Amino acid sequence: MGLFLFLGGSNIFILKIDMLTSQEILKEYTHCLMDPIYAIESYLETFDKTQEGFVPFKLFPKQKEIIAAYKEHRFNIAVKPRQAGVSTTTAAFLAIQVGFADKDNPEAILILANKQDMAQEFLAKVKDFLQQLPRWVWGSEYYGSPEKEAKSIFLTESKKELKLPNNSRVKAVATSKDALRGYTPTTLVMDEAAFIDNGAIVFGAALTALGTGGRATLISTPNGMDALYYETYEQAKTGDNNFNVIEMFWYEDPRYNKDLRWYKTIENEAGVKEKVMEREIAFQKESYIKRIADGWKPKSFWYEEMCKGMNNDARMIAQELDVSFLGSGGNVIADEFILYHEKYNVREPKWVSGQDQEFWIWEQPQEGHQYIMGVDVARGDGADASTVVVLDFTTMEQVMEYKGKIQPDLLAQVVEEYGTLYGALAVVDIAGGMGVTTVLKLLEVGYTNLHYDDRSKVLARRKDLEQYSDDGNAVPGFNANGVRLPMIANMEYMIRTDQIKIRSRRMTSEMKTFIYKNGRPDHQEGKHDDLLMALGMALWVLEHSFKKLEKLNKQTKAMLAGWVMVGDTDDTDTYQGNNFVSKDQRGKKSTPKPKFSDNVKRNMQDPNGDYMWLFSGMK
Repeated sequence: MGLFLFLGGSNIFILKIDMLTSQEILKEYTHCLMDPIYAIESYLETFDKTQEGFVPFKLFPKQKEIIAAYKEHRFNIAVKPRQAGVSTTTAAFLAIQVGFADKDNPEAILILANKQDMAQEFLAKVKDFLQQLPRWVWGSEYYGSPEKEAKSIFLTESKKELKLPNNSRVKAVATSKDALRGYTPTTLVMDEAAFIDNGAIVFGAALTALGTGGRATLISTPNGMDALYYETYEQAKTGDNNFNVIEMFWYEDPRYNKDLRWYKTIENEAGVKEKVMEREIAFQKESYIKRIADGWKPKSFWYEEMCKGMNNDARMIAQELDVSFLGSGGNVIADEFILYHEKYNVREPKWVSGQDQEFWIWEQPQEGHQYIMGVDVARGDGADASTVVVLDFTTMEQVMEYKGKIQPDLLAQVVEEYGTLYGALAVVDIAGGMGVTTVLKLLEVGYTNLHYDDRSKVLARRKDLEQYSDDGNAVPGFNANGVRLPMIANMEYMIRTDQIKIRSRRMTSEMKTFIYKNGRPDHQEGKHDDLLMALGMALWVLEHSFKKLEKLNKQTKAMLAGWVMVGDTDDTDTYQGNNFVSKDQRGKKSTPKPKFSDNVKRNMQDPNGDYMWLFSGMK
């Protein structure tokens, strides 16, 4: 140990410096370089809020897993709750990585965040850890005397960038298309990646700039199913990209899992549901995994206090504590109902066709059943797709869907083909203008089984449909914009109460990214809601046309009288191989009022079939 005496005014200061031999330094340097966990626990301190002070940075098991993953894998995605210390753990690892880098092969760390102050806060953590490293790390110029010990280790020091004696650099910037200009990082860290605007575009540019053999880490709490963080996570889970998934849950943190309890609702021998509770004793990862898989939910005093602090807001709890992508983005349709449909209602289609598998069919038309078709029309050359959703409202289940990029006039052929096959009332959205082309083409080919909307609603949007109005106050088409909010509310209610059976995983996929944006329901950036809009229109007409029953006009009565169905559903007549045969080979006849057994009638609405096309869910 070296002992140095120097004067400061009237005071005498004694500075003690642990002097290591060159051999000891080399041995310790190698140990830290090879084992970052050892380096962190040996030399770093961190502020612990639970103890209100700085404490030695002793990593708990999950933090050690994180450090080991960073060392082993080039690409990592860390999914975490709030206050988990993952960012701090990552900053500590970066400090070791930078501090022990070879001067001839320095590190260039780039920290990206959605806001500049957040990126700078991350950089400040790295800086603090760098200053805690032993002075011998930086060479003889910074170690061995009071003057050397007082010398700053930063060649460049600002809120945005640090440069160190071994030529390593650490830079913090807010995300933008110019964030990487003039900088080639060896390690890229994106903090709160799920909250970065245009995150997928920024990250794509960052990967391009990343040096050969460079590393990248995405860290965040969930924020719904965004185009970068969620998509990267999902593909990593299925092995479709090179990312290693790190998942940390609040109950793996020893600061928060004291008094850990597990709850589950079970059905007792009497058939009564009751909530049971068990206390966690082992605190082992295997125990957590098994309990979660068996449907148990963890709680602790800390967790309950955090929930209270969030006013028990389900979205905040999903995002900040439960590490749930579903529910964290403010989903219009709650995750529990999406998961319910995926578990109990979603089916693989029996028939799939089209060059890009646009057509999915679950059930062929059934005699005595009646159908409605929602049609959402897109331009055909943009990001959105045109969609068709056919519902059997005798059984209230989805039986067919189409999703593809096709011109509006060609979409009319799809509507006419499958509308005729199912004898379906076609509800075509004309709000955006493209649907008018589809409606006009359908009228041109003689498809008359169209929904007619109030004249005032439609003509306010498109005057060119006026010549096709009926003798009353209705014209062909549906102005979805005029009822968008209540239409979506009705759809959400029908899905939530299981009054419509969703068969399509493409549909539930859209539900997961259908969120509230500034208080209005809309799809997430880079996602779509085309199938949902088609579904919503069909359900809206079913639910609300009945309210106008007393004002039925000639057009509506003609629709009732002219409703047609496939008469012979024998497979040899209706199908050829795995495909439907063309419409001119299908026999059709007017559908008589259906006749059902008493047992079936008890589970049906309007079993006589008088007004089944008009409504559902109403007695």
